[in-house]
Amino acid sequence: MEQSRNYLSQKKQKKKSAVKAVWIILALAIIFIVIVAKFALSGDNEVNTLFTGMPSSGEVYNISKLFVLPTLKGTGASFSEDGYEYGKKADSVFVIRSVVDTKTSSGDPLKTSFEITLKYKGGAVTDESSWEVLNLEED
Repeated sequence: MEQSRNYLSQKKQKKKSAVKAVWIILALAIIFIVIVAKFALSGDNEVNTLFTGMPSSGEVYNISKLFVLPTLKGTGASFSEDGYEYGKKADSVFVIRSVVDTKTSSGDPLKTSFEITLKYKGGAVTDESSWEVLNLEED
């Protein structure tokens, strides 16, 4: 009789330990999910760039302006914000066609059309070192 009580108390103790272990595992899983979600949804860290995938047309256009700007002959560049053409040639190769308005040294308006072909090498989309200029033509 005492053996069965001893067996039942041991079984009860093991059940308590198992339930406690399950709760600890669940708590750790919830903490892990919260941490991963924080990094994935936060825009304040470099880890976020790993989950963004390929750049959007607006991001490609914005980076293309940084490469075109130093090549312009005029001053006071004004890029068209909605008047650009976007194309994707191959894996990570993008083409942007647009127009930029500048002024000559005498103050006359100058309109320059450009076409730039960029290759995205990975990394932060807004970082110029993540890009390579394959071709730049200006008219």
